[in-house]
Amino acid sequence: MNSRENMIAAIHGREHEWIPDAMLEMAVAGSASETFENGPAGGGRDGFGVLWKPSDSAGGQGCPITAAPVLEDITKWRDVVKFPNLEEFDWEALAAKQLGRVNRAERAIEYQSWNAQFLRLTHLMGFENALCAMYEEPEECYALMEAITDYKIEIVKKAAQYFKPDFFTSFDDVATERGLFMSPEVYRKLIKPHHKRLNDAVKEYGMEPIMHTCGKCEDIIEDFIEEGAVAWSSAQPVNDIKAIQKKYGSRIAVIGGYDSNGRPGQSDAASDEVEAEVKRCVDEYGSSTNYIMMGFRLAEIGSDKTFLDGLLEINSALKKYGRLR
Repeated sequence: MNSRENMIAAIHGREHEWIPDAMLEMAVAGSASETFENGPAGGGRDGFGVLWKPSDSAGGQGCPITAAPVLEDITKWRDVVKFPNLEEFDWEALAAKQLGRVNRAERAIEYQSWNAQFLRLTHLMGFENALCAMYEEPEECYALMEAITDYKIEIVKKAAQYFKPDFFTSFDDVATERGLFMSPEVYRKLIKPHHKRLNDAVKEYGMEPIMHTCGKCEDIIEDFIEEGAVAWSSAQPVNDIKAIQKKYGSRIAVIGGYDSNGRPGQSDAASDEVEAEVKRCVDEYGSSTNYIMMGFRLAEIGSDKTFLDGLLEINSALKKYGRLR
């Protein structure tokens, strides 16, 4: 099998030859290059007017600055929130830059769309104000997330037209390491319908949906399945991944496992610590027919060791332990 065949077989729980590495074996499009979503490289305002600045704690990745939020009163979102004009973005140039050298017959392609419905609400208002708004004005939050979904579906159309990916991944981190930001009931009432409608559009345009949610979100994995996601990324070990695999089996692939927030994810982690963590993941999760490794290590700003160096070290260990046949 080549990498594409192996990855797609693993996601669907079919027989495959090795545990794939999601960080290096899929060609990634979109993601941070969606400047209308994440602001320009090095910081600046995104297409909604939210200011982003690089953060040392995120390895230099941009984070939204919400001390002066774009939206203070959720009831006024129709007058305040301005959506990016997607027609002004050079989709063709980005597709050529990101995928021009990719052999589509040999590598699976994933389009990553960051800042989905809940996260965009928090970026516009700040986390505290957004969470309060969800309890104080749920109807208005629902309406705004409905409009965000309409906008995201336009991105789905652009991704299908210019990138033609196998998978479309929506990033919506509705959880912390301790649990959901909201109760499962609130998630199901206010957010789940929009996740499902977006995933329905992804499938309509010939792609398969992946749900990316960091943190301890094990209480809503079944909701992800009902929303149509074929995989959950990035499954962090604060969740009981083995129990999730046992409960849901081939109904949803698990992409993750590596303890990127713990010692193995630190920039100064020794090679034997990285190898031990990869072996743990293979031993604990690898017996599942639809497990895909995903992990990274932080790279300190100014260090000689890059983010890619950390990925390659994880991948080297996975090649050692992750062969299935």
